[in-house]
Amino acid sequence: MRFFNKESSIKYSDFNVQVYPDLKICDWVELNSLPIDEQTESAKQMGGLLKTLTYKEAWAEYWNRASDSDKKWFQELPNFDEKIWEEITGIKLTTPEKLELTLDQIAEKFGVDVTKIEIKK
Repeated sequence: MRFFNKESSIKYSDFNVQVYPDLKICDWVELNSLPIDEQTESAKQMGGLLKTLTYKEAWAEYWNRASDSDKKWFQELPNFDEKIWEEITGIKLTTPEKLELTLDQIAEKFGVDVTKIEIKK
């Protein structure tokens, strides 16, 4: 079998699928969560809309409710590649590096006078 565009030593007949992602193709959106231009008369009457999700939106919705063990299973597939995973699902797994800035750098970025900043707990 190929995983993430690379051959593996696993045969299809030996592959043990443990996780079946339950991708929802539709999602109910409450009226107050809809953009104004989507608040049609029928949406107002029903109190919301049933929206069709794109493939990547469906993956994001699934990933938000998936268990840690299910997420781990996907990430332990042979040849797992975060870039290819993101291309397929739209899910970015790595978190951005921690950004370290001084108070002066932040103030300069936002055009704030540092002497007028009061830090509260």
